[in-house]
Amino acid sequence: MALSMRKIVKSFDANQVLKGVDFSTDNGEIRALIGENGAGKTTLMNILGGVLQPDSGTIEIDGKERKFLTPRDSINAGIAFIHQEMNLINDLNVYENLFIGRELKKRSGFLDRQAMAAKADDVFRRLEVDINPNTMLRDLDASYKQIVEIARALLMKATIIIMDEPTTSLTEIEIERVFKMMRTLRDQGVSLVFISHKLKEVLELCDTYTVLRDGEVVKQGNVAGVTELELARHMVGHDVRTEKLRRDVQIGKEALRAEKLSHGRDF
Repeated sequence: MALSMRKIVKSFDANQVLKGVDFSTDNGEIRALIGENGAGKTTLMNILGGVLQPDSGTIEIDGKERKFLTPRDSINAGIAFIHQEMNLINDLNVYENLFIGRELKKRSGFLDRQAMAAKADDVFRRLEVDINPNTMLRDLDASYKQIVEIARALLMKATIIIMDEPTTSLTEIEIERVFKMMRTLRDQGVSLVFISHKLKEVLELCDTYTVLRDGEVVKQGNVAGVTELELARHMVGHDVRTEKLRRDVQIGKEALRAEKLSHGRDF
Protein backbone atom coordinates (compact mmCIF):
# COMPACT_ATOMS: atom_id res chain seq x y z
CA MET A 1 0.00 0.00 0.00
CA ALA A 2 1.45 3.37 -1.03
CA LEU A 3 -0.27 5.46 1.64
CA SER A 4 -2.10 4.64 4.86
CA MET A 5 -3.46 7.33 7.20
CA ARG A 6 -5.01 5.81 10.32
CA LYS A 7 -7.25 7.31 13.00
CA ILE A 8 -6.37 10.88 12.08
CA VAL A 9 -7.81 13.38 14.56
CA LYS A 10 -7.54 17.16 14.21
CA SER A 11 -9.24 19.95 16.14
CA PHE A 12 -9.07 23.72 15.94
CA ASP A 13 -9.94 24.94 19.44
CA ALA A 14 -13.30 23.34 20.24
CA ASN A 15 -14.06 22.44 16.62
CA GLN A 16 -13.12 18.82 15.87
CA VAL A 17 -12.57 18.77 12.10
CA LEU A 18 -11.33 15.18 11.71
CA LYS A 19 -12.70 12.42 13.91
CA GLY A 20 -10.49 9.36 13.54
CA VAL A 21 -10.23 9.31 9.73
CA ASP A 22 -8.74 6.33 7.86
CA PHE A 23 -7.57 7.04 4.31
CA SER A 24 -5.38 4.96 2.00
CA THR A 25 -4.24 4.53 -1.59
CA ASP A 26 -2.53 1.69 -3.41
CA ASN A 27 0.24 1.96 -5.95
CA GLY A 28 -1.17 2.61 -9.42
CA GLU A 29 -4.54 3.87 -8.19
CA ILE A 30 -6.60 7.03 -8.71
CA ARG A 31 -8.66 7.54 -5.55
CA ALA A 32 -11.32 10.23 -5.32
CA LEU A 33 -11.62 12.16 -2.06
CA ILE A 34 -15.06 13.76 -2.02
CA GLY A 35 -17.35 15.55 0.39
CA GLU A 36 -19.13 18.82 0.89
CA ASN A 37 -17.25 22.01 1.74
CA GLY A 38 -16.20 21.75 5.38
CA ALA A 39 -16.18 17.95 5.40
CA GLY A 40 -12.46 17.87 6.27
CA LYS A 41 -10.86 17.07 2.89
CA THR A 42 -8.47 20.01 2.84
CA THR A 43 -7.46 19.52 6.48
CA LEU A 44 -6.71 15.83 5.86
CA MET A 45 -4.58 16.60 2.80
CA ASN A 46 -2.80 19.47 4.57
CA ILE A 47 -1.79 16.96 7.25
CA LEU A 48 -0.45 14.66 4.54
CA GLY A 49 1.34 17.63 2.98
CA GLY A 50 3.05 18.63 6.23
CA VAL A 51 1.17 21.94 6.47
CA LEU A 52 -0.70 20.79 9.58
CA GLN A 53 0.11 18.17 12.21
CA PRO A 54 -2.56 15.77 13.49
CA ASP A 55 -3.58 15.72 17.14
CA SER A 56 -3.33 11.93 16.93
CA GLY A 57 -3.12 9.17 14.36
CA THR A 58 -0.40 7.74 12.13
CA ILE A 59 0.80 8.07 8.53
CA GLU A 60 2.58 5.26 6.70
CA ILE A 61 4.28 5.53 3.32
CA ASP A 62 5.10 2.17 1.71
CA GLY A 63 4.57 0.49 5.08
CA LYS A 64 6.88 2.80 7.05
CA GLU A 65 5.50 5.22 9.62
CA ARG A 66 6.37 8.85 8.86
CA LYS A 67 5.91 12.20 10.59
CA PHE A 68 5.65 15.35 8.50
CA LEU A 69 6.54 18.41 10.55
CA THR A 70 7.01 20.62 7.47
CA PRO A 71 5.98 20.53 3.81
CA ARG A 72 9.59 19.70 2.97
CA ASP A 73 9.28 16.47 5.00
CA SER A 74 6.27 15.49 2.89
CA ILE A 75 8.01 16.34 -0.39
CA ASN A 76 11.05 14.31 0.64
CA ALA A 77 8.73 11.34 1.27
CA GLY A 78 7.53 11.48 -2.35
CA ILE A 79 4.28 13.41 -1.88
CA ALA A 80 3.32 16.27 -4.20
CA PHE A 81 0.34 18.61 -3.79
CA ILE A 82 -0.96 20.24 -6.98
CA HIS A 83 -3.12 23.17 -5.87
CA GLN A 84 -5.74 25.07 -7.85
CA GLU A 85 -3.48 28.13 -7.77
CA MET A 86 -0.46 26.92 -9.68
CA ASN A 87 2.97 27.79 -8.35
CA LEU A 88 4.54 28.69 -11.69
CA ILE A 89 6.13 31.79 -13.21
CA ASN A 90 4.79 32.93 -16.58
CA ASP A 91 7.93 34.92 -17.45
CA LEU A 92 10.17 31.84 -17.33
CA ASN A 93 10.26 29.05 -19.87
CA VAL A 94 9.09 25.52 -19.13
CA TYR A 95 12.38 23.93 -18.07
CA GLU A 96 13.24 26.94 -15.90
CA ASN A 97 9.95 26.42 -14.06
CA LEU A 98 10.69 22.72 -13.66
CA PHE A 99 14.06 23.34 -12.02
CA ILE A 100 13.42 26.59 -10.15
CA GLY A 101 15.26 26.38 -6.83
CA ARG A 102 16.98 23.14 -7.94
CA GLU A 103 18.87 24.32 -11.01
CA LEU A 104 21.49 22.05 -12.56
CA LYS A 105 24.93 23.63 -12.87
CA LYS A 106 28.14 22.92 -14.71
CA ARG A 107 31.47 22.54 -12.94
CA SER A 108 32.13 26.15 -13.81
CA GLY A 109 29.12 27.17 -11.73
CA PHE A 110 27.06 28.33 -14.71
CA LEU A 111 23.59 26.94 -15.31
CA ASP A 112 23.53 23.75 -17.37
CA ARG A 113 20.59 24.73 -19.56
CA GLN A 114 21.13 21.85 -21.97
CA ALA A 115 20.97 19.25 -19.19
CA MET A 116 17.82 20.78 -17.71
CA ALA A 117 16.10 20.86 -21.11
CA ALA A 118 17.09 17.23 -21.73
CA LYS A 119 15.69 16.07 -18.37
CA ALA A 120 12.52 18.04 -19.06
CA ASP A 121 12.20 16.20 -22.38
CA ASP A 122 12.59 12.88 -20.57
CA VAL A 123 9.81 13.56 -18.08
CA PHE A 124 7.43 14.79 -20.80
CA ARG A 125 8.04 11.59 -22.74
CA ARG A 126 7.17 9.66 -19.58
CA LEU A 127 3.92 11.63 -19.39
CA GLU A 128 3.33 11.05 -23.11
CA VAL A 129 2.81 14.75 -23.80
CA ASP A 130 4.41 17.01 -26.39
CA ILE A 131 5.75 20.13 -24.68
CA ASN A 132 8.86 22.00 -25.83
CA PRO A 133 10.97 22.71 -22.71
CA ASN A 134 12.02 26.06 -24.20
CA THR A 135 8.44 27.32 -24.56
CA MET A 136 7.57 30.32 -22.41
CA LEU A 137 5.11 29.24 -19.74
CA ARG A 138 2.71 32.10 -20.56
CA ASP A 139 2.21 30.55 -24.02
CA LEU A 140 0.72 27.33 -22.57
CA ASP A 141 -2.96 26.80 -21.81
CA ALA A 142 -4.14 25.91 -18.29
CA SER A 143 -4.03 22.15 -18.82
CA TYR A 144 -0.42 22.16 -20.02
CA LYS A 145 0.53 24.35 -17.07
CA GLN A 146 -0.93 21.69 -14.76
CA ILE A 147 1.09 19.07 -16.59
CA VAL A 148 4.22 21.18 -16.03
CA GLU A 149 3.40 21.20 -12.28
CA ILE A 150 3.07 17.42 -12.32
CA ALA A 151 6.29 17.05 -14.33
CA ARG A 152 8.08 19.07 -11.65
CA ALA A 153 6.67 16.74 -9.00
CA LEU A 154 7.98 13.72 -10.90
CA LEU A 155 11.42 15.31 -11.17
CA MET A 156 11.31 15.53 -7.37
CA LYS A 157 10.58 11.76 -7.32
CA ALA A 158 6.94 12.06 -6.24
CA THR A 159 5.08 8.75 -6.05
CA ILE A 160 1.86 10.14 -4.52
CA ILE A 161 0.27 13.16 -6.22
CA ILE A 162 -2.66 15.06 -4.71
CA MET A 163 -4.73 17.05 -7.21
CA ASP A 164 -7.10 19.59 -5.65
CA GLU A 165 -10.03 20.48 -7.95
CA PRO A 166 -7.74 20.34 -11.03
CA THR A 167 -10.51 20.81 -13.63
CA THR A 168 -12.16 23.93 -12.18
CA SER A 169 -10.87 26.34 -14.85
CA LEU A 170 -10.35 23.89 -17.73
CA THR A 171 -12.29 23.39 -20.95
CA GLU A 172 -13.57 19.93 -21.93
CA ILE A 173 -10.60 19.38 -24.26
CA GLU A 174 -8.14 20.46 -21.57
CA ILE A 175 -9.81 18.19 -18.99
CA GLU A 176 -9.44 15.18 -21.25
CA ARG A 177 -5.75 16.04 -21.77
CA VAL A 178 -5.14 16.12 -18.00
CA PHE A 179 -7.15 12.91 -17.47
CA LYS A 180 -5.13 11.10 -20.13
CA MET A 181 -1.91 12.13 -18.39
CA MET A 182 -3.27 10.99 -15.00
CA ARG A 183 -4.16 7.58 -16.42
CA THR A 184 -0.66 7.30 -17.87
CA LEU A 185 0.84 7.96 -14.43
CA ARG A 186 -1.50 5.44 -12.81
CA ASP A 187 -0.40 2.81 -15.30
CA GLN A 188 3.20 3.55 -14.31
CA GLY A 189 2.46 2.84 -10.64
CA VAL A 190 1.97 6.40 -9.35
CA SER A 191 -0.83 6.94 -6.80
CA LEU A 192 -3.12 9.92 -7.37
CA VAL A 193 -5.65 11.52 -5.02
CA PHE A 194 -8.36 13.37 -6.95
CA ILE A 195 -10.30 15.97 -4.93
CA SER A 196 -13.39 17.16 -6.77
CA HIS A 197 -17.04 18.13 -6.44
CA LYS A 198 -17.70 16.99 -10.01
CA LEU A 199 -19.10 13.51 -9.47
CA LYS A 200 -19.37 12.76 -13.18
CA GLU A 201 -15.60 13.22 -13.45
CA VAL A 202 -15.05 11.01 -10.39
CA LEU A 203 -16.94 8.17 -12.06
CA GLU A 204 -15.14 8.71 -15.37
CA LEU A 205 -11.59 8.90 -14.03
CA CYS A 206 -11.20 7.25 -10.64
CA ASP A 207 -10.76 3.64 -9.57
CA THR A 208 -11.88 4.06 -5.95
CA TYR A 209 -13.47 6.70 -3.74
CA THR A 210 -13.61 7.88 -0.14
CA VAL A 211 -16.46 10.10 1.10
CA LEU A 212 -15.93 12.43 4.06
CA ARG A 213 -18.87 13.97 5.91
CA ASP A 214 -18.52 16.08 9.04
CA GLY A 215 -14.97 14.88 9.58
CA GLU A 216 -15.69 11.16 9.28
CA VAL A 217 -15.38 8.56 6.51
CA VAL A 218 -18.96 7.55 5.71
CA LYS A 219 -18.33 5.45 2.61
CA GLN A 220 -15.50 4.11 0.47
CA GLY A 221 -15.08 1.49 -2.19
CA ASN A 222 -14.71 0.85 -5.91
CA VAL A 223 -16.21 3.32 -8.36
CA ALA A 224 -17.53 0.54 -10.60
CA GLY A 225 -21.29 0.24 -10.21
CA VAL A 226 -21.72 3.42 -8.17
CA THR A 227 -23.96 6.25 -9.42
CA GLU A 228 -23.72 10.03 -9.04
CA LEU A 229 -26.91 9.98 -6.95
CA GLU A 230 -25.43 7.43 -4.55
CA LEU A 231 -22.25 9.45 -4.12
CA ALA A 232 -24.26 12.63 -3.59
CA ARG A 233 -26.40 10.90 -0.96
CA HIS A 234 -23.29 9.76 0.92
CA MET A 235 -21.90 13.31 0.79
CA VAL A 236 -24.96 15.06 2.23
CA GLY A 237 -26.49 12.25 4.30
CA HIS A 238 -29.89 12.18 2.62
CA ASP A 239 -31.49 11.66 -0.78
CA VAL A 240 -30.79 14.40 -3.29
CA ARG A 241 -33.67 15.66 -5.44
CA THR A 242 -32.94 15.91 -9.15
CA GLU A 243 -36.42 16.84 -10.39
CA LYS A 244 -37.35 20.49 -10.69
CA LEU A 245 -39.72 21.76 -8.06
CA ARG A 246 -42.60 23.75 -9.57
CA ARG A 247 -45.73 25.26 -8.21
CA ASP A 248 -48.61 26.95 -9.96
CA VAL A 249 -48.62 30.70 -9.55
CA GLN A 250 -51.82 32.74 -9.85
CA ILE A 251 -51.06 35.89 -11.79
CA GLY A 252 -53.19 38.78 -10.51
CA LYS A 253 -54.34 42.02 -12.11
CA GLU A 254 -51.83 44.51 -13.49
CA ALA A 255 -50.41 46.56 -10.61
CA LEU A 256 -48.14 49.03 -12.42
CA ARG A 257 -47.62 50.27 -15.96
CA ALA A 258 -45.17 52.85 -17.33
CA GLU A 259 -45.08 53.98 -20.97
CA LYS A 260 -43.00 56.48 -22.95
CA LEU A 261 -41.11 57.89 -19.97
CA SER A 262 -38.34 60.42 -20.72
CA HIS A 263 -36.05 62.67 -18.75
CA GLY A 264 -33.71 64.80 -20.83
CA ARG A 265 -30.62 62.93 -21.95
CA ASP A 266 -30.87 60.26 -19.23
CA PHE A 267 -33.56 58.14 -20.89
